[in-house]
Amino acid sequence: MKISVFTPSHNPKWLNEAADSLHLQTNPNWEWTVLLNNGAEWEPPHDSRIKVHHAKPWVKGVGALKAKAAELCDGEILLELDHDDLLMPEALSKVAEAFENPEVGFVFSDFAQMNEDGTPNLTEFDLSYGWAYYQDGEWKVTRTKSAHPHNVAYIWYAPNHLRAFRKSAYESAGGYNQDLEILDDQDLMARLYLVTKFLPIHENLYLQRIHGSQTQADPILNPKIQEETVRMYDRTIQSLVLKWARDNGLHALDLGGAHNSAPGFTSVDLHDADITGDIFDVFGNMEDNSVGVIRAFDFIEHISDKIRLWNEMYRVLADGGMILSMTPSTDGRGAFQDPTHIAYYNQNSFWYFIDENYRRYVPELKVNFQSSRLMTFFPSAFHQNNNIPYVLANLIALKGGERYGGRLGV
Repeated sequence: MKISVFTPSHNPKWLNEAADSLHLQTNPNWEWTVLLNNGAEWEPPHDSRIKVHHAKPWVKGVGALKAKAAELCDGEILLELDHDDLLMPEALSKVAEAFENPEVGFVFSDFAQMNEDGTPNLTEFDLSYGWAYYQDGEWKVTRTKSAHPHNVAYIWYAPNHLRAFRKSAYESAGGYNQDLEILDDQDLMARLYLVTKFLPIHENLYLQRIHGSQTQADPILNPKIQEETVRMYDRTIQSLVLKWARDNGLHALDLGGAHNSAPGFTSVDLHDADITGDIFDVFGNMEDNSVGVIRAFDFIEHISDKIRLWNEMYRVLADGGMILSMTPSTDGRGAFQDPTHIAYYNQNSFWYFIDENYRRYVPELKVNFQSSRLMTFFPSAFHQNNNIPYVLANLIALKGGERYGGRLGV
């Protein structure tokens, strides 16, 4: 299969080095599409596999530029190479091998960082957020995190370079969003996740150059990235974890789902639901580790036995399964206004589910969750006007397997 490497660029400074890394590939079946923008010029080495195009008129926005570059590619596999980065010699061979599995539509790898002059960069991401490293010759290699919905939904933990995708999957997902100026990669990955299988390659296949001209060093763009990645998480996490549950043959439950049940979930309620009955009777009929996601919107405040409820939710969740919850907070009036509310929560209540230092004071609680998202907010202007804040608590069940991106505990 032919691999189409594509590189949009407004700065040809490092393109010759990128070309050298392609000429060192052990797999020669590639083409390289370079799309120059903003009037940039570059004289490529003589190689019929290298195709240089000029964006005319100039393209504004990274999403639009990448979409244009992808359109110019002929290969079955598309692989993004930033203009300032390098591929390791085995990269394309390993990618081609991964795509021999017809179910795989997206491939990503471990990576190392280099300084502007090409020497190894030995800095590390915060290890308390779950990052791990290993040595590969002179390179300190970052072990990429899995394509779990939590990791995919945040750009901080999402698959980094190398990123390659089957062209058919890319087209099925709708391609790059041409309206985006930032986070085009996170947006595309979230949509790809819904249509295809992701496969990590735990080898160092990519060198990412660290320098002052990168987007993450921009004092204006970087704060926008930090804010918008959370907004993208909020828009995508439910669909991502629902897909994860389905792919792993696990149940997706919507507790209290008799009214406004979410598509794709099995509703559970006392009446008028897919599964009817007392919640503890329902859980009693379910096997350990059989559930991938529990949606509990306006539900847990109706169950008086908190410890039993949380123990049961944890028991039926598989390792990596998630609870997505929305609960009226005691910080406002909503927790107490409804006469059917018999259990009370605020943001601090969830500390006992995610932090062993708090949990040791409640030994009856047999759970171990990692926080994916924990916040207090007003869902709408109506809620704000009437002082009805909610706690949003999205938690991941940890059962001895993977450690997900982010800190443990509070």
